[in-house]
Amino acid sequence: MSQLLLQGPFLTRTEAAHRAGVPARLLEHRPDLLRVGGSWLQEVYFEFQFDRDGVRPEIGRVVQSLKPQRSDVVIGDWLVRPNRSFGHASPLRYLNSGGSVERVVEVGEREVPAVAAPSITDQLETELAPAGREPSSVPRRRRRAMSRRPAMGSP
Repeated sequence: MSQLLLQGPFLTRTEAAHRAGVPARLLEHRPDLLRVGGSWLQEVYFEFQFDRDGVRPEIGRVVQSLKPQRSDVVIGDWLVRPNRSFGHASPLRYLNSGGSVERVVEVGEREVPAVAAPSITDQLETELAPAGREPSSVPRRRRRAMSRRPAMGSP
């Protein structure tokens, strides 16, 4: 996968916690929710995971089935991309039209690459790094060494 498709809108942690009906501090530990963000990017949640009653159970079930071996960003990308297995509809559109959750899980387990899930920040650095540059080659801020000047009146 060369480009990620991260489809918004997105909800902040506070907004997502309100929709899910849980305290914000517990939201990031929910295994049925996808989130994007980390230390250098504000944490957000895909709005498509929620409806007026909270977390959409069919989305939560798919996420929970795929998440142990797949990253949040990769699952989110797969859910919104057109897919031949669903008549060229995205898995999300297929679910929205009443499609089988079991079928989406089955196809997802077969198609979404299983990897040891790196941190969300690592995933984004890898996917969003400029072409031809490795994430580790992204320049980091360096502290300038302060020049040591002799104090006034010293030789």
